[in-house]
Amino acid sequence: MSFIKIIRPFNCLFVILSVYFGAYYQSSNSNIYPIIFAALSASLIAAAGYVINDFFDIPIDIINRPNRILPSGKIAPKTAYMFSVMLFMLGITASFLTQSFYCVIIAVINSILLFSYAKMFKMSFLTGNILVSYTTASTFLFGGLCNNNVKNSMIIVIFAFLYTFIREIVKDGEDIEGDIKLGAKTLAVKIGRKNIAVVSIFPALAIILYTIFLFTKNIIGIKVLSALSVGVSLPLIILIIYILRKSEIKRFTNASFLMKMNMLMLLIILWVG
Repeated sequence: MSFIKIIRPFNCLFVILSVYFGAYYQSSNSNIYPIIFAALSASLIAAAGYVINDFFDIPIDIINRPNRILPSGKIAPKTAYMFSVMLFMLGITASFLTQSFYCVIIAVINSILLFSYAKMFKMSFLTGNILVSYTTASTFLFGGLCNNNVKNSMIIVIFAFLYTFIREIVKDGEDIEGDIKLGAKTLAVKIGRKNIAVVSIFPALAIILYTIFLFTKNIIGIKVLSALSVGVSLPLIILIIYILRKSEIKRFTNASFLMKMNMLMLLIILWVG
């Protein structure tokens, strides 16, 4: 059970859905087997990223999340490290079956970036946030590449990058105590938890402006614009106000989770629309 929990099965399922979304969004193409292997590859690499991140996060999690798998001793650190390496290798291997050279390149690059993020960049100023935002957004591009649907998939790639960036800086605010004790140089450590909520306004504004841009270019219609405004933009603004009013860890934790749900709502609206 611990080996299942450490790979974040819900998050891996979201990665699989992201690949399928990128592959099929506004497209009638159906390269079934390449898409299946792309989803498998992306989910394995994501799972590896979660495990290796937990491995390097042990000192932080002892402070912030002592009940997690590795700090609590349910899996030995060395075992977790080897498990992550195996998952990375399996994910890269599966990428060769997508029949796309670009998918293989992304699989290799993302594996290197996720390992580097966990080892070096997680506690750095903004670099880690940008890397996670890219790797998350790239899962949609991964699906688009294996199904000749790059142009359409790029619409959600941009949304995913901006939304993940907001959530990452909010998570920095959640983890600030442990980060300070370990000498991290994250955005939250540099500017404080209260100011993190202020900074999150800017990518949120970018999402709203991008939604309007898509409408002005006739890429989405008035119904989708209205649905995104009510179902995505408004809740996002409310969440930012929620953490602005009182900068408590619990509020940042709640906001981080609800932002993930809001991203799911974004996908549903775009798909149905």
